[in-house]
Amino acid sequence: MNKRLQILVLLMLVMTIVGIAGTTSLYARDLNDNIVDPAPPPPDSPANPYGVWLLPSLEGGLQLRDANALWTTLFLNWATVEKSPGQYDWSEWDGILGKAASEGYQVITIITGNPSWAADTACGPIRQEHLDDFATFMHEAVVRYSRPPYNVKYWSFYNEPDNSDAVDFAWLGGCWGDAGNPNAAPGAGGKAYAKMLKAVYPAMKTANPQIYVALGGLAYDYFTTDPDHGVFDPAFLDDILAEGGADYFDVINFHYYPWSGWRWEPTGANRYQKHIAYKARWLANEVYNASGQRKPVMCTEVGETSHNKDGVPDYRRQIWAIYQNILAAQMVNIYPILWFTGIDLQFSIEYDGRRYGLLNLDGSPKPSYYAYKALATELKDATFIRPRDDLPNRFEGYVFNDRGRTKTVLWMYEGDPDFPPPQPQDLSVSQPGGSMRVVKVRVKPHGDNDLDIVSEYTITDGGQGDGDGVANSAIQVQIDEDIRFFEDLSMPAYTPTPSPSYMYLPVFLH
Repeated sequence: MNKRLQILVLLMLVMTIVGIAGTTSLYARDLNDNIVDPAPPPPDSPANPYGVWLLPSLEGGLQLRDANALWTTLFLNWATVEKSPGQYDWSEWDGILGKAASEGYQVITIITGNPSWAADTACGPIRQEHLDDFATFMHEAVVRYSRPPYNVKYWSFYNEPDNSDAVDFAWLGGCWGDAGNPNAAPGAGGKAYAKMLKAVYPAMKTANPQIYVALGGLAYDYFTTDPDHGVFDPAFLDDILAEGGADYFDVINFHYYPWSGWRWEPTGANRYQKHIAYKARWLANEVYNASGQRKPVMCTEVGETSHNKDGVPDYRRQIWAIYQNILAAQMVNIYPILWFTGIDLQFSIEYDGRRYGLLNLDGSPKPSYYAYKALATELKDATFIRPRDDLPNRFEGYVFNDRGRTKTVLWMYEGDPDFPPPQPQDLSVSQPGGSMRVVKVRVKPHGDNDLDIVSEYTITDGGQGDGDGVANSAIQVQIDEDIRFFEDLSMPAYTPTPSPSYMYLPVFLH
């Protein structure tokens, strides 16, 4: 990869690093409103929804596959492949995608980088007379990479395409937004993006009808209409839909970062009804209202820094963000969900000291790497059942079925100003005297080198570790801020179960 392109890739997500939280939600909504949930993922999808954002060099890729991250995103640069019309050089991308496939990744390929002969900007609209060239390019890309050994099934167009500033923020990778921004690319807007989808979608499906076309990962935050004047076009998705674009993509793709959580807190929301879950539902509802189509949703970026801007570690914040967002995502059918980033980026550290990676720059693991590994390992074959919304608000928990056995993930939030002692909770086992396997993730590492944060032990109903000491099919455990997985070992060993339905229980109606 040439140095200029590598720098572009390094810069692409700085908007999420800079993210400035506002003070008033523009889209606050009452929970009584009728909101349609995202559709389940395609039926041929692997059970494992866990992924990480990696550079094209795939640094740290093997370690993160060992942590059971299955998915990643990689940027395919049109200008690099087709420098002259009709002249293709796939060699660089053969190597990149071939390496990802050899390491076992399911790749979501993001197209970016228009050649100058086809567009006025590398990140924005393609000239009308070259849409057919782009469609031909995409047909050839799908023919080449959707089959062995690459097996790319998901294709997405431009990183954060709702960006409306093609001058100062072109490095984001997408600049199809308009919003009246004087720096908008010529011809920009959601309608232009929809026309591009209309051109490429049939060509891609002709090449391989089994692939899935996704929107570029929408930032859908930090809008030009916000008080602090962001760069993202708030009408971008609506304009795509108004142009009939819903017929030309299969999956809604978006990004979410905790700094924007203020926007996604509807009136009366509890811990299961807001933030990443609500944003996904909002987007799915926008598409449904405009088209009558209930689409699947994926999230190709969610992340939190492990250090503050002064370089002081705060692993608890990062670990909690991993669990809160990735588990809540499964509650509303977000599939897959990719952590940003797999490994720290030099640029983001130099920019403001932020470190979003699960691995350090040198590839060494952070404590949060082991927290992520515990999550992806314990639940890689599991299907979501329900949230533990029957517990007091101080608790957060989710129930899964792992090939026939019940697994519950549970933790408690700190109080303010005083953190209460651990709280007892009864967890059922399938028979009196049964046993419960516990995997504990300690959320407060003592520093960068405190890596032994995951432990495992067994509790027997009526035996040592059972708070009530009675064999009554209920094991009483103490819950605190540490995250625990509880697996009912009394249930039969892993047996085949019907294909996962990914059906979402209507907790939002409670």
